[in-house]
Amino acid sequence: MKYKYTEINLAGEDFYLLPQKAIYRPRLKQLIISDLHLGKASHFRKQGIAIPIESHLKDIDKLHFLIDSWKPLSVLILGDLFHSDYNKEWLWFKSLLLQYSQIQFILVEGNHDILKDDNYKVPNLLKAEYLIEEDFIFSHHPLKQNNKINFCGHIHPGIKLFGEAKQSVTLPCFYHNKFQFILPAFGHLTGLYQLEREEYASYYLVLQDKVIKL
Repeated sequence: MKYKYTEINLAGEDFYLLPQKAIYRPRLKQLIISDLHLGKASHFRKQGIAIPIESHLKDIDKLHFLIDSWKPLSVLILGDLFHSDYNKEWLWFKSLLLQYSQIQFILVEGNHDILKDDNYKVPNLLKAEYLIEEDFIFSHHPLKQNNKINFCGHIHPGIKLFGEAKQSVTLPCFYHNKFQFILPAFGHLTGLYQLEREEYASYYLVLQDKVIKL
């Protein structure tokens, strides 16, 4: 790989945090992403906000890159795959599904996943409300529970950093406390929610070509 990733261990299992705002789970050969919000560029354009046409394909291209790089057996999407109404971006994503027909895609439904059921009828795409394993539970919204590690999205987490000259920057991050692991939003038009620093939480900053622990 031409970029660095950060390896962490949760409940005895290794996970790789990738600078493309994704996780690779080597035991299952699985990519995990959240909050693509495909269609958001089209939504902005309908509202009169000038968004370049190539913005439509940026996240699709990034997903192609990850799949070609890691060659996963499955891709788990933790909600908000699509942003709003049906449009061309769904056709591009469906084309990606058909291109990688040997890969199982699993969508844990988010609050924005409101397309009609017929749109999701692709042989290698499954939908679920959440997934439960022995040590982990996968959902879109963070869950209030205290017996499994909850992988989730929805928040679009970011951390604000300050420089010596009072300059500041807010960067996307992975957030981890005892029972939650929140992924940054995969989509590049999603925005960030600035987290308050917590004493007993870990933050993994997403930089251009690596992930570092704060």
